[in-house]
Amino acid sequence: MINWLLKIPGIKSRRGAMAILFTFALGAAANTIAAKFFSDAQIQFASVKVAADGFRARQLALAGFQAGLAALRAAPEEYLYTSGLALKPPDISVSADCKPGCFVSYRLLPEDGRLNLNNLVHSFDDKPNEQYRAVFKRFFPQYDISQENVDSLIDWIDEDDSPTGNGGENSYYASLKPPRKCKNFRMFSLGEITLIKGFTSDMIFASRAPANWEKTQKELSFQTEDEKNLITMDDWVAANDLTAYVPLGDRMEDKINVNAARYHTLMALSESMSREAVLALFKYRRQKGGYIKELGDLRNLPEFQRKTPADITLFDELAGNAGKLAGLLKTEGEIYRIVGVGTITSGSSSSDNAKGAVIRRVTALYDKNNNKVIYYSED
Repeated sequence: MINWLLKIPGIKSRRGAMAILFTFALGAAANTIAAKFFSDAQIQFASVKVAADGFRARQLALAGFQAGLAALRAAPEEYLYTSGLALKPPDISVSADCKPGCFVSYRLLPEDGRLNLNNLVHSFDDKPNEQYRAVFKRFFPQYDISQENVDSLIDWIDEDDSPTGNGGENSYYASLKPPRKCKNFRMFSLGEITLIKGFTSDMIFASRAPANWEKTQKELSFQTEDEKNLITMDDWVAANDLTAYVPLGDRMEDKINVNAARYHTLMALSESMSREAVLALFKYRRQKGGYIKELGDLRNLPEFQRKTPADITLFDELAGNAGKLAGLLKTEGEIYRIVGVGTITSGSSSSDNAKGAVIRRVTALYDKNNNKVIYYSED
């Protein structure tokens, strides 16, 4: 290399050649250092940007949560349903000054339209709630889940260490690899169910629709709109019908909000419930703008006048007016799930560049009657 440099005009000595080589090496090193510095700077900038966008999205999510909370506190419940927008308003673009794209929204979900897993065990004596056990034994087979899983839920919640039927207590969970303990207490979130004997995530959080169900539905063009909306794809996800929370004062409310209940929940409330009865209820609910104010209105539906094995009408069984069975239906909501969502995108709408969007959520359970938040989380 040095001999080659000595042939270049103007370079007369080995020392000059060495100086040029040193200069080349120094330049190469400087270039490498600069490239590494630029790469690190890019990574740091991207990290700071994500953190900044995440903070902004969180603030937007908090704003959405506050808006939902204000709606629950200020608006009559009937209006929340009949307005058509109050429970699920559209995304709101914050302002032109918030760039690239800043959006806030909230969702209000009536939580007591779902089956609360904690109702399987009485809070006052730690014994199984037989009425709810029967409900869940009708509910699970609709999703091709074994009825035996009801025993597993009871054992997970009750405080004793005696197995119920085919359930599992500490001896079962200690034998797992890795081992774990049976909770023997109320569940605070639906996600806990994946820890319980017999359950998997797919059972509860994935669609359990029969093969080609959606295709078959599209072919039934002769159905009325009420029939088409009786069961949707969302109804085949069991999580949409289930919840797990502990209300204030450990007071369990086992009645189902008829204005928020889905098809499979209603079908599970009585062995005498029929598809025709649920269809009639949904149709009547739609005619009332989405909100049934008086439970007694269902008495006038012929489908709710059929006799049950207890020799009372289906309406009396569900409303609890006959004195033989405690009713399972109510019309007023008590517990609402508020989900505030903040979104930062590079486009002009909240759906633009969804893969690159920064999204934060604030989720809370709100006890409307007691004006208290009983659960809160951020993600």
